Amino acid sequence: MHVLAFCAAFVQSWWGWPGAARADTDYFSGTDFVGKTRAGKFKQFYINYWKPMRRIQAEDWALSIGGMCENPLTLTLEQFQPLPLRTQTSRMKCVECWSAKGQWSGFHFSELMKLCPPKPEATGVVFHCDDTYTEHLSLEDLNHHRTLMVTAMNGAPLSDEHGFPLRVIIPSKYGYKNPKAIVKIEYVSELQYGTWSKIGPYSPDGTILPGTDHPLDLGKTPHRISGGEITDY
Repeated sequence: MHVLAFCAAFVQSWWGWPGAARADTDYFSGTDFVGKTRAGKFKQFYINYWKPMRRIQAEDWALSIGGMCENPLTLTLEQFQPLPLRTQTSRMKCVECWSAKGQWSGFHFSELMKLCPPKPEATGVVFHCDDTYTEHLSLEDLNHHRTLMVTAMNGAPLSDEHGFPLRVIIPSKYGYKNPKAIVKIEYVSELQYGTWSKIGPYSPDGTILPGTDHPLDLGKTPHRISGGEITDY
């Protein structure tokens, strides 16, 4: 990829808040990088990254689990294979007023808690992503039956764009509370502000509020929503 073209993509992906729809050109397909994209096949499910990053190679990736826990450890992708698999269909809703539906497969966060139990004073987790994005979720939210640690989407392993090899799907929260390309899990005892909550007007709770949604898979036709997980369409 030409250096100047990549620099333009880098600036475009950085410029603006999540509400600024500026990534309407696919600069990244066919390159070693992923970043904010809304063109081509991604018109049906927008891709947001905090900043462009190199594609993760499965053989090089490992998940570090630490912080306020009893048994810090590191897991490879192969070590996830024995964990009980669950599949659900749910819609991810963005603060930008769009949403998109996917079928997600993965395991419940409680499976990681069995491998690496938190200390009694731990109340939540900070997820650290490969693009340097961070996000906090409480243990209560992570143990909700609709929250998944996702490794596959629509019957195939997660793509790099959708967060390979591991992401969170929590359907009752806005998209910024669904971290992807996770490389580290850190147990914490207090609420931590994630990347967007630190610098933008975004609630650290992130629960979807009543309002209007424009689902990409339904032609962006406005739909009124009552708040929480969208289950009507």
